[in-house]
Amino acid sequence: MTPRKSTLLIIPALNEEMSIGPVILGVKQHFDCDILVIDGYSRDRTVEVARENGAMVVQLSKSLGIAGAIELGILYASREGYEYLARIDADGQHRPEDLNRLLAVIKEDKADFVIGSRFLGDSEYKPNLLRHSSIGVISLLLRLLYRVKITDCTSGCQLYNRQVIEFFAKDVSFEYSEVRAIWMAHKATFRVREEFINMAPRSAGVSSFSPMIAWLYMFNNIADLLLSIPVPMRRYGKQ
Repeated sequence: MTPRKSTLLIIPALNEEMSIGPVILGVKQHFDCDILVIDGYSRDRTVEVARENGAMVVQLSKSLGIAGAIELGILYASREGYEYLARIDADGQHRPEDLNRLLAVIKEDKADFVIGSRFLGDSEYKPNLLRHSSIGVISLLLRLLYRVKITDCTSGCQLYNRQVIEFFAKDVSFEYSEVRAIWMAHKATFRVREEFINMAPRSAGVSSFSPMIAWLYMFNNIADLLLSIPVPMRRYGKQ
């Protein structure tokens, strides 16, 4: 099957009835792509509103979380032959018009993987202290362990070219997180780059990123980064 567009945009969603419609309409107005909403079996009308506004919708068990949603989106993009894969959040914080500028970086062959960063300019979004500290610690580890300088390592606005899509899709052991995607792509010699985006405050609904989840997220990503560094094995016995 040949995709209608060259770019697939995936939007993971859970109980975003109030924001998903305007997000889809904004994307249609500003960014040329196919839209796939990956819903975690919302209790509200997220699915109905997404379909009413012309998006494709797939429902995935809530237990698989955002990671499972993004992995499904990567596999779908690979199977359907999309040249580019973009991701934004469903809460209306990302501006669809920024996607054109990020995609242009890939099309001009300046990067394979582009991240929209809230911290390269004066963004309307101001993270709380816990989230800001988590991002700072993980970004420092990425710089120390992989020598890759990323200011917004947890950004939910990312774009991949076809090579990166295939790299993740073909790795059967790949388990998505924003941070893991960065270090894996960098380690595989893909060009990872950031561009500034103006991320607005959430337009509606309540974030699922509680303080406990923030701590767990930081702990899991730090552990993942430390375990990703190969440890040389010492050989014993006769040489």
